[in-house]
Amino acid sequence: MNYKTLTLTLLLGLATHTNLQAEEMMSHEGHDMSQMGDMQQMEGMKEGVMTKGIITRLDEANGKVGIKHEAIANLKMPPMTMVFRVADPALLKDLKVGDAVRFHAENPAGKLTVTAIQRG
Repeated sequence: MNYKTLTLTLLLGLATHTNLQAEEMMSHEGHDMSQMGDMQQMEGMKEGVMTKGIITRLDEANGKVGIKHEAIANLKMPPMTMVFRVADPALLKDLKVGDAVRFHAENPAGKLTVTAIQRG
């Protein structure tokens, strides 16, 4: 066997072996995919991380709440006291000034908005 034939044979063998390995890696046959939903749920939770705070002001009529809060990671906001819009004024039901809360805030269209809030 000459040098070119040997080199070509080795390269073809390597390419075939690499393709088989790639196919095996991409095949989900025999894998338990039941946890996939849990992983997607965890990704969603990452987006909905709750921040601790204390209610300083309630304005249910205008759908606003004042909160003295810890740093808000998803908004890259340091700890401070500020007023937020509320996505749904019903979220403020049963809350009062001084309550310790956990909340999630977003910044849709440049308007800081609490999308979830709970005592805690």
